[in-house]
Formats: sequence, C-alpha cells, structure tokens
Amino acid sequence: MNAAYRQLTIFQALMTGHIVSKADLATQFRVSPRVIQRDLSQIRQFIAEQHLFYELVYRRQLGGYQLITTQTTVSKQAILVLIKIALASRALTRAEMTQTIDGLLALISPKDQSEITPIIKNERFYYQPLQHEQPLLDLIWQLSQYITQKQAITITYQRQHRDLVTRTILPAAIIFSEYYFYVIAYNPKYQHNLFYRIDRIRHLQTTSQTIARQRGERVEEGEMRQYLQYMQPGKKITLQFKFWGIPEAALDRFPTAKITARHPNEGAVLITTTTFDTGAKMWLLSQGANVQVLAPQNFVADIQTELNQMLARYSASSSV
Repeated sequence: MNAAYRQLTIFQALMTGHIVSKADLATQFRVSPRVIQRDLSQIRQFIAEQHLFYELVYRRQLGGYQLITTQTTVSKQAILVLIKIALASRALTRAEMTQTIDGLLALISPKDQSEITPIIKNERFYYQPLQHEQPLLDLIWQLSQYITQKQAITITYQRQHRDLVTRTILPAAIIFSEYYFYVIAYNPKYQHNLFYRIDRIRHLQTTSQTIARQRGERVEEGEMRQYLQYMQPGKKITLQFKFWGIPEAALDRFPTAKITARHPNEGAVLITTTTFDTGAKMWLLSQGANVQVLAPQNFVADIQTELNQMLARYSASSSV
C-alpha cells in the first residue's frame, strides 16, 4: 500500500467520526509510528492549505486523534426538530422529503445520525404527501430568485375549480401556511397583492413587462403574519371575543391577541386582537360553543348569518 492510499484511508476514517490511534494505525498498515506521525502531519497540512473547516487534534483521554469542525454547526437536536417539522408539514413529495431529510442528516456526524434515524424511522415509513404531488423545491427556489431580482413573471395558474388562467405578476414573498406554500405577488390588473398556491402554478416564464408598485403596496410578510389566518387576507379588524376554551390556543392562533378581561365565574376570558376577518371567521367557527364574538358589530352579524346557514343545512338534511 502506497503512502497516498494510506493517508486517504486515515482521512476517511477521521471524516466519518472515528478516533484514530497512531499505534493501531502502525499495526494495521505494518509501518512504524513515525510514518503514521508523518501521515497525520501531511493531513493537517492539507486541511490548512485547502482552508477546510476542520482541525486535527489529539484527544489524550480518548487515546487518539480526532477531526473536529471549526465551523459553527447545527446541533443534532435542531436537526431532529427540523426533520419532525418537515414530516408534519406533508408539503413535499416523497422523493423531495427523502432528499431533504438525507441532506439535513448529512450535516451531522454519523454517530448523531445513528441516534436520530430510529426516532424518525416510523414517520418516514408512513409519510403521506399532499394530494397535489407537485415537486416544489426547484420552483420555490426559482421564485425566490425572481423576488430578489424584482423580476416580473407570467404564470399559468390552476384555480380552485381547476380552470387555467394566465397572470402577469411581480412576486414579493413566499409564505408557508396550513400545508401549502404560497407566493404573494402584486397583480397590476387588480392593483393588489394576491396569494397564489405554488403547487397550482403549471408554467412560468419571465417577462419584459415592468410592474411598478407604490410604497404602500409592498409586502411586509413578517408583519402580515401577525394578522393572517389560513392565508385568507380579507379586511383588517379589531376583534373582540369571549373564549371558554384553553386561552393559549387562541393567543397562539392570533399573535397580536391579549386577554383584556377574565370571567372566572363563567370559566371564560375576553380576548382582543387585530386580524384579517376572513381567516379569523374560519377559526372562530371551528371552535363551536367555546367562543362568542362581541365586536365589531358587523362582524358579529356576519358570524350569525353563517351560523344560521349552517343550521339550515342540517335542518334540511334531517327532513329528507
């Protein structure tokens, strides 16, 4: 075995997290410890010359040499959390989810990978992607580039009832919510920022058309998330409702929410928040008898109308 092959073998062992002993290596390769010391010195020199984010150090308590990273790395705990979130999202195809998980695991040592693999094994096996089965990774990256470049694009978009439309838009932000990725884009035809589900984009291409927005029409996605529910913008309102459920459930749903009064005799709290009305109505109706909307009055009337329509459907079905 020549020196180059021996050094590559040692370097591979170090890269895969092994502790290498000079005496053990000398026995394995049938050379003197001095030769192994020279090999290790050359590996150390190679790391320095190539500006790799590693350092070869001697661990006295372990009785050997170890390759440690000098770059800030993500912890195995963070990798586990990210994988769990990705699996729960169901947003990617099975192939893309496999690619994503394997890529995240590659950021940590083999030992850490071996700890995480059995924890996620069951979820990986039973992973069920969403019905659209559209690859998204490349498309999301492409849209992100257009946002950075302020590039207008023309898309062929499949609407809710499966009909196709063509829209020329200026992408402004990408948001993930309730299983889906959305691109928020300014549509000059409607002079408004609209939401487009990325999995429904069937084709896109750049356009030479210049789309100008006013300062007030620019998207502040961080701020928007404070008021947005189920990706339904609607009209911004100051909402007030009495809640009999677990208060944290409502406070977490509405980031700007505060408890403004408590009613211990009723087991309820009064919550005030600023939010968009359409998505808020969807969540409030899902809470059944645990919620009573108090303000604004026109929104109360809207909720009452919706409840009456719901009751009418059940009344009609029971009479059939």
